[in-house]
Amino acid sequence: MESNVVTTEHNINSIFARLLIYKWVVVIGTLLSVVISIYVAKDQPDKYTTKVYLVPSNSKEGGGLSKLAGQFGGLASMAGISLGGSEGNDVDTAIEFMLSRGFLQPFIEKRGLLPDILALEKWERDTNVYVYDPKIYDSKTQLWVRSAPPGKKVIPTAWEGYISLLGNIDILYMKKKGLVELKVTSISPELSVNIATWLIEDINEFWRIKDKREAEDAINYLKEKAAETSVAELRSVFYELIAEQTRSKLLSSIGDYHLLKPLAPVVYPEEKSGPSRALICLGISFLGGLFSLIVAFILALKSKV
Repeated sequence: MESNVVTTEHNINSIFARLLIYKWVVVIGTLLSVVISIYVAKDQPDKYTTKVYLVPSNSKEGGGLSKLAGQFGGLASMAGISLGGSEGNDVDTAIEFMLSRGFLQPFIEKRGLLPDILALEKWERDTNVYVYDPKIYDSKTQLWVRSAPPGKKVIPTAWEGYISLLGNIDILYMKKKGLVELKVTSISPELSVNIATWLIEDINEFWRIKDKREAEDAINYLKEKAAETSVAELRSVFYELIAEQTRSKLLSSIGDYHLLKPLAPVVYPEEKSGPSRALICLGISFLGGLFSLIVAFILALKSKV
């Protein structure tokens, strides 16, 4: 037993002795990692985050519609009509939809964001000039010059830009506070503000059209039902519902913010939100040093010194 312990200690001491011979691998590897980390950190463009708080619009709350909800909610549900109390659900649905391809891809195309998403390299603060990767996009001629990826064309589609844009959007719905926090990150502070503003505008416009169309369908349906029934009380109910749906239709045309409205104006970010160059340097240096230590350890094990 003692001989086994002595042998094990001897082997360990031998490995450490041989490891010291290859300490230059660790030193050189770590120094090289530090140099690479500094280069990588310096090459990372600054990023700016625009943050805005939104509150659900009260354009659909209160009034006769909420009073009718308790009286005729069952009848309205059969007709496929919402009589209020669904504001929170609308917000949840709108947030999910805002992050979907069905919304973001048309959004990218409408706002012409593909060059800024796929080819923007940096933003010159002093001149407020966007610098695009010349191997991908020629900003002078506004033409795509990239080498097309397998299965793709030279001119990218919104499908390609979706993932990049989605990674720069963060939405949090704080139900207890009744607030929606929207964050948009970009290389340019102006671009982050624009994207945030456009997102708010477009989701409100989409919901405005959606609610208006649903109200029109409900009105047409209720008119048909009112014409079919000979019961005066039911006809009266249908006409009350028609009146409230007409009110909803009118409200959908009022104001700029149909579903979500900013609690305060969108603020232009003056300070960068990232990247943390110190963390980049530490991370790469640590991984490089660890890898060098592993290589030195393997060499020590293979060595017959």
